Amino acid sequence: MRPLMPTLCFAILAAAWPVPAAAQAPGAAGAPAAPADPAVPLPPVLQQLPASFAGDLPCADCEGIRYRLNLLPDGAFYLGLTYLGKGDGASADDIGTWMLSSNRRVLILKGGREAPTLFRIADAKTLRKLDLKGRDIDSSLNYAITREATFKRLEPKLPMRGTFQYMADAGLFTECSTGQRWPVAQEGDNATLEREYLRVRKDPGGPVLVSVEGRVAMRLKMEGQGLQPTLVPARFIGAFPGESCGPRPVAAPLETTFWRLTRLGEQAVMSKDPAREPGIAFDAATKRVSGSGGCNRITGSYSRSATDGITFGPMAGTMMACVDGMETESAFLKAMSRVRTFNVLGALLELYDETGALVARFEARRAATK
Repeated sequence: MRPLMPTLCFAILAAAWPVPAAAQAPGAAGAPAAPADPAVPLPPVLQQLPASFAGDLPCADCEGIRYRLNLLPDGAFYLGLTYLGKGDGASADDIGTWMLSSNRRVLILKGGREAPTLFRIADAKTLRKLDLKGRDIDSSLNYAITREATFKRLEPKLPMRGTFQYMADAGLFTECSTGQRWPVAQEGDNATLEREYLRVRKDPGGPVLVSVEGRVAMRLKMEGQGLQPTLVPARFIGAFPGESCGPRPVAAPLETTFWRLTRLGEQAVMSKDPAREPGIAFDAATKRVSGSGGCNRITGSYSRSATDGITFGPMAGTMMACVDGMETESAFLKAMSRVRTFNVLGALLELYDETGALVARFEARRAATK
């Protein structure tokens, strides 16, 4: 290996999605993933959960979008959107998992939408909505939602997937995206749900993955006093015996993950050869970084600060010449020399220079291999 260029100082920030294989096991449905490292205190705005947030945000084709957000202590969220001026029924709900970025300044909501919803923690009472790239929206209009003095529970209504069990004349539904488990009300399309479950189940009381359109409503407990969240199945959609929820979303760890380069500044990065896709992986035990520049294999040392800084020692690599990828590799290595801080938001990683400008963006692809 020969040195490719002088010492590279870089930092890493992340902000998009797929769920990496390395992070799957801890987030299985039914075992709610921790929303943040329990050893590190949550920011004040996220303490003493559950909490409700609300605010009216701008809308391109309506009077505004009323946001109502519940954050629950098990890492689940409920989100309700009402499109003002559109008449009754102009609303949309979402549920899923919430987590914090690695620098604990951005709240990430990963629900049924393709892209996560991101909010910057503005102060002890306020969350400010970010754009799809995780940036502040450049506008004088209000993009903030504020924590309310008391918790106001939402009753979201939407299509859901989860495992259904039926025993002793009672149904139980474990929703996939939140990991929450609710009793099923004997209302709506419950009779169809029970009938289809009994038709396809393999073992008495065994779970079957189903899809329903329903509402999470507060209903009287079957035993004891008080109310509890309950699934009211408005419409049975389908049963999928032999399938499972899969993992809940969790934040990809900086180390033990292979990070594929997807953007340099404002330029998208595409690789024609999957075997040489540019990217990097970090080994915490050896404090080494390795990967590909798009043509040559690269390796070097690194050290992290206690917050969001990271620096790299001299990088070395092979000296091959490739038909494709050389320009990307050269730009990649030059860009890394400007990086100073990092942040991981879910399964995206972004690198920034000392002014906070985006240098590069990465996507978690898989568990790193040695």
